[in-house]
Amino acid sequence: MSTEKALETLENVRQNIRSHLTEGVKNRHSDFRTFTFCTSGSIPTGRTVVLRGYDSEKKIITLHSNYYAEKIEQLKINNEVCCVFYSKSKKIQIRCFGNATINHGNEKSSHAWKNMSDMSKECYFQTPNPGSSISKYNDFSKSVKNKESEAFTTIHVQVKKFDWLFLKREGHRRALIFTSQSENDTWISP
Repeated sequence: MSTEKALETLENVRQNIRSHLTEGVKNRHSDFRTFTFCTSGSIPTGRTVVLRGYDSEKKIITLHSNYYAEKIEQLKINNEVCCVFYSKSKKIQIRCFGNATINHGNEKSSHAWKNMSDMSKECYFQTPNPGSSISKYNDFSKSVKNKESEAFTTIHVQVKKFDWLFLKREGHRRALIFTSQSENDTWISP
């Protein structure tokens, strides 16, 4: 069955979203592995991050962050976020709207830390903190310790709504998918 035919129902769009986000967690070569994480704090900001988890039942997206990064301060001001995934090869964009929760120094962050590679852990022992001014290109250091970094945190995004867009020459297709109210799912003009 062609992609076009497979995506003609809202239920199939739900499955398409689930499949791509699950693939993004498992396959480091997937277009859905990285996404733009948008926060608004006092000003809107976006940055590319790595998808570390997707719970398709609870509709929770997980990413890792340095606790001292600007996005954490912005989330403390406003926890409403948008996650934007795009696959050039599949011509599918998935925007996810929801509320973020910061997990720092708790069971969720410790569990994630224990499951990370040593190479990934090194990123969280950097000095100075992200966003700090430095005099030269490589004027920072890492002091790796054999314990969980105080800078490590996970962010869980409780997705409320997906805005799914399929780009195609014959005419784009777009749908709104509501995580807890499938009866409100609807096709919308692209």
